[in-house]
Amino acid sequence: MVAKKESEFPSIIRFLKQNGRESEVETRLVLPLIKHLGYQREDFKDKVTLKKSGEADFVCFVNQSPYLAIEVKSNVVNLSDPSAKTYLEAKFQLFDYMNSGDLQKVQFGLLINGKNAQVFQRKNKVIFSLTEILSLEEGTDKTIALLKKLLKKPSLYEDKKRALIVAIYNNKGGVGKTVTTGNFAGVLSEKGKNVLLIDLDPQQRDLTDSFKLEVKKTETPTSVFDILLGKEIKGSINTIRIRKNLHIIRGDERFDSAAHATRAITQTMVRKFRKLLDAFGAKGNFDYILIDCPTNWSFFSKIGVSVSDSVLIPVNYQAAQAIHNAVQVLEKFIPEVWSERKGNGPEVLPILFNNAYTDPTSKKHFDNVRRDEIRKLTKDKWYTKLFDEAIEIKHHHEISTSLFLHIDEAGPAPYTLKNKQSKVFKEYEEVLNQIFGI
Repeated sequence: MVAKKESEFPSIIRFLKQNGRESEVETRLVLPLIKHLGYQREDFKDKVTLKKSGEADFVCFVNQSPYLAIEVKSNVVNLSDPSAKTYLEAKFQLFDYMNSGDLQKVQFGLLINGKNAQVFQRKNKVIFSLTEILSLEEGTDKTIALLKKLLKKPSLYEDKKRALIVAIYNNKGGVGKTVTTGNFAGVLSEKGKNVLLIDLDPQQRDLTDSFKLEVKKTETPTSVFDILLGKEIKGSINTIRIRKNLHIIRGDERFDSAAHATRAITQTMVRKFRKLLDAFGAKGNFDYILIDCPTNWSFFSKIGVSVSDSVLIPVNYQAAQAIHNAVQVLEKFIPEVWSERKGNGPEVLPILFNNAYTDPTSKKHFDNVRRDEIRKLTKDKWYTKLFDEAIEIKHHHEISTSLFLHIDEAGPAPYTLKNKQSKVFKEYEEVLNQIFGI
């Protein structure tokens, strides 16, 4: 059997080990890679000046629309550690380029030097990792082949259809995780999006209960919990239909035990769960998959965050301790997942403050107190910007009472599913536009 001929890229990477300046990476690696992806000289621009966002190293176009943005770094810059300051700065620099007015149609981003590469994708306003941090020094041709598979020039410009998987999590109860999940689902489904909800809390099951789902006592359907915990799979996992374009995988009380909650996570479990969710999102079955995670950093919450593209952290506007808990998530739990997933963990969305004061005097006073507390906790941290860009939902009596009071009327409880003309619906609609761009 004739051995497969080595491409030019391994020799390029070997050269860059000794000569890894950014200019060398650009000319010797990135330009040949762009050509390898199918782009001709007229299909890309280098050193693209952007309004308010600096200069993008390379932008590739399809039918004159920006399709791929490339940020190049020298080999001195550490792009192998997802928690390293240099990596985070480079990643957020690429995100800033992709979010600039000039490049808001860019579908993909590539962060690269002569040692590592990583691909990112956009769905509306949300940018998230599509791959782990890839090594170019080990298995060079395999990595280049993967980059070509993901980033090769398409014949026509088109949005890549896939579900966006979002975990809603904070390491504190009473901050509005379930309220947010249910009401987001109501607005998204009303706007024509296909939504799948996953209740990952086998103990409380508040999201499941809020929709008043009736399950026969004799019914023991296969659930995601069976897959996660290696149980025997007796059938396919069925979602429960709430309305035409809104389904839920309910919380499963069979797995409510300390033994399950304290299990160790393996990357095999994460891959298996992610494969399942990707299958649900394939072929346009779902546009958004929202995961309601339990409060404690347990097996179920950690795996929910681990498989997600992005994570939303709700914070009770009126509870200072909730800010401390959010910071703990950002300081400890998210980097933990990033490390275990080799950088292919969730990107964090702007902080969502629930239950904001509506009285101007109270709000002004608490804003000052909150601002000082946030500044003290987040100074010089990578997540400072998440609080700077924080979004608020005002206190509305209807929101909490609709979700948690057991009333006799039929139908789901989240308020946005009940009254799409209400101020509550309009406010959640605006928040979704700010976060997701829809």
